[in-house]
Amino acid sequence: MEDSSRVLQKIKQLTTGTGIYQHGKLDKSDPIFGYALEDQARALIIAHEFGAKDLEEIYLSFIIRARNKDVFLNQYYYEDGRGFIEDTTPLTVLDRQETYGIALWALFSTNNFQNNKIKFLTDQICANTRLWVSPRAIASALLGFSHLPTSLPEQKLVEKMCSLYRQVATKDWQWFENYLVYANAILPWAMWEIAISRKGEQTREIAEKSTRFLLETCQVNGIPCPIGNNNWYTKGGERAIYDQQPIDPAYMVCCLEKAFEATGNKYYLDWAEKWWKWFFGNNLNKTPVVTNDFSCYDGLSKEGLNKNQGAESNICFLLAYLAAKRLGIADL
Repeated sequence: MEDSSRVLQKIKQLTTGTGIYQHGKLDKSDPIFGYALEDQARALIIAHEFGAKDLEEIYLSFIIRARNKDVFLNQYYYEDGRGFIEDTTPLTVLDRQETYGIALWALFSTNNFQNNKIKFLTDQICANTRLWVSPRAIASALLGFSHLPTSLPEQKLVEKMCSLYRQVATKDWQWFENYLVYANAILPWAMWEIAISRKGEQTREIAEKSTRFLLETCQVNGIPCPIGNNNWYTKGGERAIYDQQPIDPAYMVCCLEKAFEATGNKYYLDWAEKWWKWFFGNNLNKTPVVTNDFSCYDGLSKEGLNKNQGAESNICFLLAYLAAKRLGIADL
């Protein structure tokens, strides 16, 4: 990929020999908040896609060292003497499921699941997926499973996603949950991936309906408008406009890439371009969220930018960049 060193500059700045720092304080790393496992997993995908072997080795090593015999993987690492820790309170069950799902996505999509140091771990997590109830965890895992030659591992998860959709969806709410929160587009994105890799008609139909619903819901007069994290959007309630987070337009671009691949419908390509341009000012604030050196800010509020530049925002921007490049709409 052309000039990858320039594109990867920000995540390199956030990365140490341990991993990629979770948070930024303005344009610098903020070590106080340590490292999050899900950031290492998504960063592993980016490093693999760009052929950055040095970064890939760092992020994979973090995942291997995060193993925990009680909860599979520790979610956090701190440099203040605490080392790897895990919050095992009941309130974090869904968070842990999502982290495990992202880890499976990363390990399968980068062909690291056969690594002897980690195969036992992936087998354990795969077995545990039968207990999962988080749609985002399931969707993340499906993004990984779609890279495998057989559909056997993901069949139960696909059935769960289809069941969630059928239980909730109505004529005016074509969705998997009774609310829209963060990272929404990963749900139809996963369904598109399975529809493409397994030729599934049911998953394709659900992918199409849920993608169109999300596109229609997340816009204001034709301008992309992710669901805001200030109370989100519950069915029948008032939709939050702010604060908007880069993970949402990023996942939307990735979802629309697969929708266009599956259908050839230019409607999806046109919307992919609009959502990609959210990063460069095609948003309600008409404000670029990415700097000239490819650093992505953490969010967009009514008052302006959240000027911190953390791992999630920058990794997700690069996921969108890769999808936009494949679609031919990333004119950088």
